[in-house]
Amino acid sequence: MIESVQAAVDPTQTSEALVQRVAAYGLRRTQAAMKEHDLPAALLFDADNIRYLTGTAVMRAWTLHGMDRFLLVPADGSPVLWEYPSVRTAEDPRRLHELRSAPSWSVFDVGTRSARRAAEFVGELIATLRSLGIEDDRIGIDRTDAYGFLALQAAGLSVQPAQFSLESARSIKSAEEIELIRRSLAVCDAAVAHLYENLRPGMTELEAWSLFSAHAFINGAEYVECRLLSSGPRTNPWFQEATARRIGPGDVVSFDTDLVGPSGYLADVSRAYLTGDVRSTERQRRLYGDAEEFLQNILDELRPGADTADLGRSLCKKFPAKYHAQRYPFIAHSAGLSDEFPTIVFDNHDTGVTVQPGMVFCIEAYVGEVGDAEGMKLEEQVLITDAGPEVLSKAPHDTRLAQRS
Repeated sequence: MIESVQAAVDPTQTSEALVQRVAAYGLRRTQAAMKEHDLPAALLFDADNIRYLTGTAVMRAWTLHGMDRFLLVPADGSPVLWEYPSVRTAEDPRRLHELRSAPSWSVFDVGTRSARRAAEFVGELIATLRSLGIEDDRIGIDRTDAYGFLALQAAGLSVQPAQFSLESARSIKSAEEIELIRRSLAVCDAAVAHLYENLRPGMTELEAWSLFSAHAFINGAEYVECRLLSSGPRTNPWFQEATARRIGPGDVVSFDTDLVGPSGYLADVSRAYLTGDVRSTERQRRLYGDAEEFLQNILDELRPGADTADLGRSLCKKFPAKYHAQRYPFIAHSAGLSDEFPTIVFDNHDTGVTVQPGMVFCIEAYVGEVGDAEGMKLEEQVLITDAGPEVLSKAPHDTRLAQRS
């Protein structure tokens, strides 16, 4: 039996002052990136970008697809947040933005009036830009729907991509963000340990997933982005979500947490566990060992000053050729409020980014041969420090799989 991992996090204890420091840092980083990329202003709809710059989140999963909450960020000055109607949580005089009620143009809300409502908002947007002293008709956008995009064009605004500026800003975490990431991982690790301790033959994959997700939600997690849990023969190939399949004795259960924790930051960890009081097979130990070895190769090279393209070129050669056909898309990807830029990939190494202290990466290994009966997925979340990578994820490993002999 493993030693229990406890979630030593009370999600109610994240102070307003800490949230404001995170938002102030995000605003400084974003406005600097906008100036670097010659963007006078950006209109943001992505829930993660809005949270990064304001410290606020409202019905986060809903706003990932609804057009009901958006933020105007000038390259200089204070942002303006159009908030979901009737929501007052962001109305705090200490906040760094102006608050207005959002005029939604989602078809869900207004049906055939969507185009007209979008045009009306763009008129208000232009008036706001002018009041901020912005006469330039270029505006950055992270994402919007067709009604919003066409309304911006019809009004004569030149729409420019803003996401690269935002992702560049988000790539270096502040000390406060790193603290929030550690809190998310504490909740995640405890939920993974709960799954491990209670995994039994006969339960379904969905029941196993609920062991993890329910425990995480009880401890304040916000949502999970996927349900990537599979067992036995469904572990090969990867990217199969949980089903009603019953897990048998000796089956490997492999999963990816994709958990957004109590302070909005991603805890992205993968584990593989053996089900039942059984001995692992030689194949299972070999797969697990190959995945662990590749993760160690990544850790050995993921250092401050390294170039992500050079890392991709080097590390792809260290990944066993027999697994390449079904490899995970990334060797590593950054993580903050979600999966983020920069990434380390197996191919297309045209340009790279310098690895810097304050970056957080998730290092990935999926090993499974085409047509084989099993595969193994492992992943760790690491912080880049001056001395190298610090493994942040503490979720238990199954020693029965980790032993080669």
